[in-house]
Amino acid sequence: MRTFKVEYWNAAYKGAKSKLTRTEDWSDTDESFAKFYNLNNQLKYCNGSHYTFVSDEVRRRYNEEFFPKYHTIENYYRGGVVD
Repeated sequence: MRTFKVEYWNAAYKGAKSKLTRTEDWSDTDESFAKFYNLNNQLKYCNGSHYTFVSDEVRRRYNEEFFPKYHTIENYYRGGVVD
């Protein structure tokens, strides 16, 4: 089974400078891309905390193949109210 590496960057509460906290191996599947999207969506207001792909090729595939199909209003707000 193919995998790719994902880095998690975290920022201290009182500072916005992110630092690399850990690197993980994820299986190379659409479910992993959905996990990446959902985790980053949950962190969007957390002062610089985020996940990134290590590989430029995986980042390109995510941006060109997965993101346009998955980034919908329903997925972005995950059932929340949109004003």
